[in-house]
Amino acid sequence: MRRLSPVKVHMATKQQAQPAPAQTRIAAFINQKGGCGKTTSTMQTGGAIALRGYKTLIVDLDPQQTATTWNGQAPEDRPFPARVTNLHAMGAKFTSEIQKNIGDFDVILLDCPPAIASPIPWAALQIADLCIIPIIPVLDNVWAAKEAKDIALRAQREYNEDLQIRYLPTLVSRGRLFDHCMRVIAEDEEIPAFDSVLSRRNAFPESQAYGATVHALASKSPAITEVENLTSQILDLLDLPHYVGQAATRRKK
Repeated sequence: MRRLSPVKVHMATKQQAQPAPAQTRIAAFINQKGGCGKTTSTMQTGGAIALRGYKTLIVDLDPQQTATTWNGQAPEDRPFPARVTNLHAMGAKFTSEIQKNIGDFDVILLDCPPAIASPIPWAALQIADLCIIPIIPVLDNVWAAKEAKDIALRAQREYNEDLQIRYLPTLVSRGRLFDHCMRVIAEDEEIPAFDSVLSRRNAFPESQAYGATVHALASKSPAITEVENLTSQILDLLDLPHYVGQAATRRKK
């Protein structure tokens, strides 16, 4: 197996240290369709947020337990940057466990199951500050995302008016069909898309095998750039500085 690189915090410019947030921020990753890059998005951005100095918790709510397995691949001397916990067996009651420990973390990411009929996504959206809908820009994913869109807008309308909602294009490739679907996503008048995307790159599944983020595979790669850009946009939406503590004083090497 390849040797992992030392994990570094990637940043364009030196920044002043910022205090940790006074209030925990929560982001929920949801979609009806499996295989859309939901867990990959959660783990890569969750790890990147932790590398930026935040106390970060990833909550695995998916019966497939991919996030838990991913975390378990990490060697003892190189643990995954964020803490990962498995609460899928609690169903919608997982929110009570979150409330018990919410003060221990700056950012919590919820990896929800690929089933809108499950009570878990609905419960997650009622406590989240941000809803992220990963979507592969192909027709069946665009069609399937309508259910995730509807439940997110309903939660925003009925229970959580401050909820922000964004599409996240994942497994992006080239071709006229991809381009067409990217335009369809961008033209949605109710839910905007992130400017950043996660492309179809070997680095993403490879980092999973090592129990790591893409940052551990190489010091520079397009995958790292994509994750870093997306992470900055997520932190902006959560009204958080891009770096805190010691991570805010390091230079990109």
